[in-house]
Amino acid sequence: MKRITATYFRVSDFTDLEAFYADLLGMTVVYRDADSIAFSFDCSQNSLVFQKADVSNYQAPITNFGVKDFYWKIGITLKNLDEAVSYFREKGLVLNDPCQFRDIGYMTKMTDPKGFHIELLQQGFEGNAEALDRGTLASGHVIADQAILAHITLRVTDLGAARDYFEDKLGMRLMSIQPVSDRGFCLYFYSWNNEALPVPDLEAVDNREWLWRRPYSLIELQHWEDPAVLISQVSMDQTGFDGFSFGDTSCDGETGPVENRVTLTELSTI
Repeated sequence: MKRITATYFRVSDFTDLEAFYADLLGMTVVYRDADSIAFSFDCSQNSLVFQKADVSNYQAPITNFGVKDFYWKIGITLKNLDEAVSYFREKGLVLNDPCQFRDIGYMTKMTDPKGFHIELLQQGFEGNAEALDRGTLASGHVIADQAILAHITLRVTDLGAARDYFEDKLGMRLMSIQPVSDRGFCLYFYSWNNEALPVPDLEAVDNREWLWRRPYSLIELQHWEDPAVLISQVSMDQTGFDGFSFGDTSCDGETGPVENRVTLTELSTI
């Protein structure tokens, strides 16, 4: 079964990335050379790949005029978000208290050293955390032992073009539709997995906690329904999101074809 294998970012340097992703989040450095560094929670999961380029700082084009960055965030799901937040605060990070956002999830947000947004989402709704005993964690790291790099979130206004691309061109499966009508958008989640949903209805709330526990990354589309909303990609001379790759390679690296790269240029068609 195909899966997202890596998410790519352009950065000017690697300053503070290892301290943040490896030390603080507990990810493993799975690859490093002079021009790139990659982090992952597990070899079966999506990796974050930072590639050195001649770029300026990240400046997401969100303004009072309604322009939003095509790329929004990555999402990390956790078994026990309150325990994770306590850990981050012990390390000196300032985070908002988690809150239950409607019938979608119990969450908070943080930002990495390069300005990229990260959503921290509990795998169960508020009050449905798994108990976490720091003294019995396999790796001894409170984040790494409970985390899944679960989402790549992109913003779109042309839902038809986006669905054609992910469903017809990439062959991905729509797994969940989550309307947030009062905010003017709806969320669509895609993967290649053929698991049966707990409830066949794609809008069923009962599917959502199950979805947040999937051990693979999903593409999340935030569809803005107001045609006045403008979506813009940051220019290639700025720090920014640079696409993703997918394949069906196993942890031993002995199965599956060469990975397929989806570039930012190709994604501009949606």
